[in-house]
Amino acid sequence: MQKKVIKKLEELFIIQTGKYLKQSKQGYITCIAGRPSSLGKTQKLNDWHMEQHLKGKFTVGTFSGEQTTKFMTFDVDFHDPIKAKWITGKIVITLNELNIEHHISFSGNKGYHIDIFFDDLIKVTDAKSFFNHVIQMSDVIEHSDDGNKVEFRVTNSQGVKLPLGIHQKTGKYCGFIDDDFNVMNRQQSEAYLLTIHKIESQQVLDILEIDDVDKQNIDTKELIEVEDAVSPFVPPKNHEQSEDYSIDLAKKLLNEGLNVQGSRHKATFLVCLYLKYSGLEADECRNELYTWMEWQNPDSYTTKLADCYKDIDQIVKDVCNDDKYNLSGGNKDLNVSLNEMKWIVERCPEKNQKLITYALLKHSKRHANLQGVFYMPFTTIAKSTGVTRETAINQVNKLINLGVIDVVARNRKPTGGKGFQRNLPNLYRLNIDVIVDDSSMLEVNESHDFKSCILYFFERKELKRILPRKQYESLVG
Repeated sequence: MQKKVIKKLEELFIIQTGKYLKQSKQGYITCIAGRPSSLGKTQKLNDWHMEQHLKGKFTVGTFSGEQTTKFMTFDVDFHDPIKAKWITGKIVITLNELNIEHHISFSGNKGYHIDIFFDDLIKVTDAKSFFNHVIQMSDVIEHSDDGNKVEFRVTNSQGVKLPLGIHQKTGKYCGFIDDDFNVMNRQQSEAYLLTIHKIESQQVLDILEIDDVDKQNIDTKELIEVEDAVSPFVPPKNHEQSEDYSIDLAKKLLNEGLNVQGSRHKATFLVCLYLKYSGLEADECRNELYTWMEWQNPDSYTTKLADCYKDIDQIVKDVCNDDKYNLSGGNKDLNVSLNEMKWIVERCPEKNQKLITYALLKHSKRHANLQGVFYMPFTTIAKSTGVTRETAINQVNKLINLGVIDVVARNRKPTGGKGFQRNLPNLYRLNIDVIVDDSSMLEVNESHDFKSCILYFFERKELKRILPRKQYESLVG
């Protein structure tokens, strides 16, 4: 029976196995396959995880693929249990009117999950459009606020718990809901799961009057394989931050390159802005842009490569020498957690290592790409921490040996242009793998230094106990 249940859960919910959620009594952690953990490298989601989920040892959650999903969820989250049922009922009535088959389960805490399963794949953007359509038809927005709302799930950055597990904080079983709105027990819920049928995504697209012309050319099995292959390379929760569209687009251009002709100059300008925003000096921006230009698809631009280099020279001169050219969002707040600060204190024995790792953590939250990789030149590290450039180089090498950070690429040589002997900045990734508890977070901006952050999370008495005396005097005072 258990094997059938696991197989059905995977059939309905799992599009990729490289990124998933695990809930324990301490909170949620986002697991990325291949990343280091206290037990070695994190494994892909597999049947063993599903068995533990069903046994209540820990609770598993899943994400969508990069672009597509097998299911969608209305996550009803209201403090008042009566209102939660009422809101769920309003959404269910709308889905019944639209003739959309759906299934309700108890979230284990403050509400319910209403799931719709697709026999093929649906774009996450289309699923979100249908969610908005149903919410509007159900007239539930006026009854919502920050703590009581219905949220769309699932995306590649916002996961959702699977049913048939235990909510680790409340200890309640997340079973399916019967016709009288009672939570089924384990045996009933598992039997119900095996009866669930999926619908064609075209039913939803027809309601939205969307004609997905690409669907006829998509091999669903092949697309699922692709989604699974790229799933380990999506950002963990502690790297996810809300950023301006211009920054997101710049990151995409930097990582994916040009897509259409006629966009080269504007794209180069935007990427240069982003590199400046990331802390690179003028010659470092120029070298990086030369390299970026070198690997672009020749079909994406018509200008001769030599002239592209000349254009880069002028863009770098304009952007880096004029303070009016800046991306917005440089002082946006970021979230730092208690467990991240504990990790820094525990993993970094020396004072300057703590300062530098804290600076790298903040920088990575703003600038890391989809693989968690980011630039941070030694000059920027020095400026952020108050140490000399030579000290920054020395301490970063020690942090590499300690396993606190990985150097994804170092001593990179520019492949385009002439006369630039200086290496490109190192590429780093933090080896941080901690449980992120939303209840123990601090919003920080550029003005928050290590001292202000650590004093937020720790009492001075505790800091005296965990820090060497000289470090306490220097870091805390």
